[in-house]
Amino acid sequence: MTSTQNPTARDELFRRVAGAFVDEDRANALIDSYRLTVLSEAVEAARGEYLNDQTGTPEDEAYNQAVSDVVAAISALVMK
Repeated sequence: MTSTQNPTARDELFRRVAGAFVDEDRANALIDSYRLTVLSEAVEAARGEYLNDQTGTPEDEAYNQAVSDVVAAISALVMK
């Protein structure tokens, strides 16, 4: 676990989950599994924001590029 002076959301979740499981490895595995699930859901939600009826305008292209950047950024968190 990280420093208790600046606890993160993961630290707080770990404290609560570890208290329920006692087994630190199992608690970490569960947290990591939920994290991947949430990130996957976020990627799918972001992908749903792509414009389907593109007009070819620079604004539509910029919007879809921004959505693509968001998908890439969230996907990169899966690798961490």
